[in-house]
Amino acid sequence: MMNKVPYRSYIKYVFALVLISLSSPVCAETPVWLKQAADDADKGGYALIRPDELKALYDSGKDFLIVDVRPDYEYKGGCLPKAANLEFDLGERLSIRPDKKKEFVRLLGPDKKRMIVLYCRSFR
Repeated sequence: MMNKVPYRSYIKYVFALVLISLSSPVCAETPVWLKQAADDADKGGYALIRPDELKALYDSGKDFLIVDVRPDYEYKGGCLPKAANLEFDLGERLSIRPDKKKEFVRLLGPDKKRMIVLYCRSFR
């Protein structure tokens, strides 16, 4: 039987995760929004990774969970290998519905040390 873990504990593990920016830079300088996102990630205890780092993670054979947080119609149009889909929108930044919380906890599973990668289309 799985022990119940408070939602906040899962958030701690979720944000001890990796977010990806799938867009490539169009100029040599780091965009302001990407620098801010990296700073926010650092403060939150998680990190951003580049596409080449994600490829290395896939190639390593390590166990990790990859979650596509786009709407299901975008997910069905194409997603990264082995990605699960659980849509999140900006309105859910501070709280989520109980049914979505339950699905999120199920998706995370019991292994609190497994790396979690979240990605979306626009990084917003």
